[in-house]
Amino acid sequence: MMQSLEEWAATKFGRHTPTLCTLRKWARNGSIFPQPQKVGRQWLVEPLAKYVPVGELVPVLPTREQIARNPLIRRIQERRHG
Repeated sequence: MMQSLEEWAATKFGRHTPTLCTLRKWARNGSIFPQPQKVGRQWLVEPLAKYVPVGELVPVLPTREQIARNPLIRRIQERRHG
């Protein structure tokens, strides 16, 4: 069951929990893995998710399935590779 950013941070960081603004920035920037999901106005996180500092992020290439579903990625790939 997913939990809110605040609940997740409280379990991971205890009394040194970052501010809600920082948590939201991490969620938007992909600094939490697996990536949180935004439902309405609230971010939901897997309980076992981890914070990954920016320097440790690894770029992830889109899968064939993601390319097939996303027309923008498909157009970029077609222009790049003909």
